[in-house]
Amino acid sequence: MKRWLLLLLLGASMRQCLLVSTRGQTSTKSHVFYAVEMEGDSRAARALAKQHGLQFISKIGNMEGHYTFKDTVATRSRQMVENRLSMVPEVKWVKHQRAHYRDKRATISRPDDRTRHELVQRQDVIPREIYNVINSEEGLKDPLLFNDPYWPMQWELYNQGQFGSPKRFDLNIMPVWKRNITGKGVVVTIIDDGVDHTNTDLETNFEYYASFDLRGSHGLSHDPMPPYNQRNGHGTRCAGEIAMEANNSFCGVGIAFHSKIGGIRLLDGAVTDSMEATALTYNNHFIDIYTCCWGPKDNGKKMAGPGKLTAKALRMGSEKGRKGKGSIFVWASGNGGMMNDHCGADGYVNSIYTIAIGAITHYGLPAFFGEPCPAVMAVTLTGAIYGGGEGIPLVTATNVDEGCVTHFTGTSSAAPMASGILALVLEANPELTWRDVQHLIAKTAKIPNPMEPGWWINGGGYHIHDRYGFGLLDAGLLVQQAVGWKTVRLQRICSEEVILNPVRILSPGGSVEVRVHTEACRGGKNAINVLEHVQPVVSITSVCRGDLSIDLLSPFGTKSRLLETRHNDYSGAGLKNWTLMSVHSWGEDPRGTWSMKVTDNANTVFKCFRSDFEQAAGTVLRVKMIFYGTFDPKKKSHDNQHRSLVSMGERYTINVDSKELKSDLSQKAIIQEEFEIENSNKINANDIPSLHKKKNLKTQNYSKMVKSFRPKEMDDTDGSNFAPHLKLLWNTLRDNIVTNWAQYKLKTREHSPQLQQINRALERFVKKELQLPAGLDGPPLSFNVRENLGDVVRTEPASREELIRAVSTDLRKMHMVRGMSKAYKKLLENGKEE
Repeated sequence: MKRWLLLLLLGASMRQCLLVSTRGQTSTKSHVFYAVEMEGDSRAARALAKQHGLQFISKIGNMEGHYTFKDTVATRSRQMVENRLSMVPEVKWVKHQRAHYRDKRATISRPDDRTRHELVQRQDVIPREIYNVINSEEGLKDPLLFNDPYWPMQWELYNQGQFGSPKRFDLNIMPVWKRNITGKGVVVTIIDDGVDHTNTDLETNFEYYASFDLRGSHGLSHDPMPPYNQRNGHGTRCAGEIAMEANNSFCGVGIAFHSKIGGIRLLDGAVTDSMEATALTYNNHFIDIYTCCWGPKDNGKKMAGPGKLTAKALRMGSEKGRKGKGSIFVWASGNGGMMNDHCGADGYVNSIYTIAIGAITHYGLPAFFGEPCPAVMAVTLTGAIYGGGEGIPLVTATNVDEGCVTHFTGTSSAAPMASGILALVLEANPELTWRDVQHLIAKTAKIPNPMEPGWWINGGGYHIHDRYGFGLLDAGLLVQQAVGWKTVRLQRICSEEVILNPVRILSPGGSVEVRVHTEACRGGKNAINVLEHVQPVVSITSVCRGDLSIDLLSPFGTKSRLLETRHNDYSGAGLKNWTLMSVHSWGEDPRGTWSMKVTDNANTVFKCFRSDFEQAAGTVLRVKMIFYGTFDPKKKSHDNQHRSLVSMGERYTINVDSKELKSDLSQKAIIQEEFEIENSNKINANDIPSLHKKKNLKTQNYSKMVKSFRPKEMDDTDGSNFAPHLKLLWNTLRDNIVTNWAQYKLKTREHSPQLQQINRALERFVKKELQLPAGLDGPPLSFNVRENLGDVVRTEPASREELIRAVSTDLRKMHMVRGMSKAYKKLLENGKEE
């Protein structure tokens, strides 16, 4: 019954399928696309497009009042179209959509000579005294057992000392599973190059309602299925880490193996701002967590981030997603460490709405490919040692074409782990907001290696690091703290801008310091005395951008390296209204004087020509500080001499004055003490409270949700195209099944009672004899199994396994279409009654 309710709800989802299709955008060379923000619904947008000789394409995701138009007249001036549309009173904003590329964060480039030595030095085996702390026999008794063949290799989930790594140095998943918390009722979507949902380990947990194909190569089905090649297996691998089925004797075990997994196929060619925004808001009332393991190229040259629509989509998703609790956006922090890249140059990571996740090795050391920056929130375990060969621990995941890999690496393998852990957290407490989740991470992440230079206890009592963020995620501790969590106070936003008149000249090899004094909106409705994120927005010219470094010093004395030098970045473009971000002052009182230091580190970039007679290396034009946080009326002044620390989800007081706390000696001693406490006190199953929660099964309210839709809301064409759309989709799927099943029978050449029984059942279902179409009545032919797989061209006959898998997949889709048809028919009848 629950499954049929799900299919009925898909009738409502068809609204987005119709409105969101961007098939035309795959051909950006022959067509021009415009994003338009306007007053009015889809009918008004359709009329506006027609009035200006444009084609209405879609609503942009779940963003009200935002639409995509297409101009098929390639010779028409784009500026002219923009000007004419912007003159319409109802139009608020219009922008020609330029194609750009986003890279998957699985590729790891070879390091150059300037970086290799540092990487090799940093990955030495940890000292014995550190090993002894993180190595533990505790919790190794009575684990859950799984029959999946690669489960014994999944050291990151349950570490028994595999690969010589410290025992129980893992993500502490087992205690959560033993409390029967496995991600039930939580929906995670992978925005990537697609998900092969026919994989044995994914098909049970795959969720069509959380999936879509923005590449448009699958026609009416909107199937996120990628082509069968290794280049497009990235999203499938990410999905497997989260939701691989347990105890099915195949591949491995997902972190949240009872969660639902979806895929939005975005990457496989050029994308646009509106396509990204569509993906990030797709069905955001239903999807809980979006996982994004991509961004600008990690080559140490590129500096890019979300466009206007994508930035707005992240904000709207956090405000309205999950029925107002906020969508959770998990982002891979980047793989450019070997190219001396820095995630301060990545605008997606610098968003306050994303949770940036880095990677560390099985010894707790920073992964050689990782990028540092103060926007990184936490890390997970991916293994990987530079130059490592056999016996090096990596991550197990699903792959395309019924595959399973044991060597998934990069921050693309780190971020899905965080998504899986957060799925467990949301099952334990589905009422958590997006900011609750970030606060939980800040309070519970652990120090995995205190000897890595850069750890600091900030003025809020949190330990932070530009490679680890707040530390290593601990699933058991996160879930324990999530149960009974009290929602944080409403977010407040306060900003201060410095008028630089005249502008500050940056001398060659010199630096410019800009001081910003703030009272953090004291006395007003936006007053803040407990900081969360701080975002400096800067405009800086530079003769060589890669020579720049930017540091921020808080009133307490916490330093954030917002942007590091990048020796491959020889651009002279500087930074124009670039938004940086730091979580390093989390919990501090922002009141006081902030100091930003911009430095020209001359001759860092080999390809930049710097004259000896150079008068200026650049100018600092603008600095704006945006503070995000809350106001606690009970909080004492930040001048209070007694300090409190945050560890293991709790806050405790230490009798150390602020001057002493800022000394290097005190910092190292406290970091070491917290490391020993956090790693010597593992959360076990008995430490996790019993769950007193509402059932979080989304199927429960499907019938009610479907009834809330009206035909006019489902279909902005007044029904003229909806019924033929479903009929065409049904006939296409039926014809695929007829052909593939006939081919399967020919290959089997056995007419067993079981085969005859299945054949009769299929005949009844599709109401057509399952015989070969005319012209195909011969030996097995070479043909494309499931033509909607994209651009794959077969030169060999399809195997029996591929044929039966294709039939099975298309049958599931026919069930969905039948459910849609019934729901739509009922809604039309209700509409007539009204």
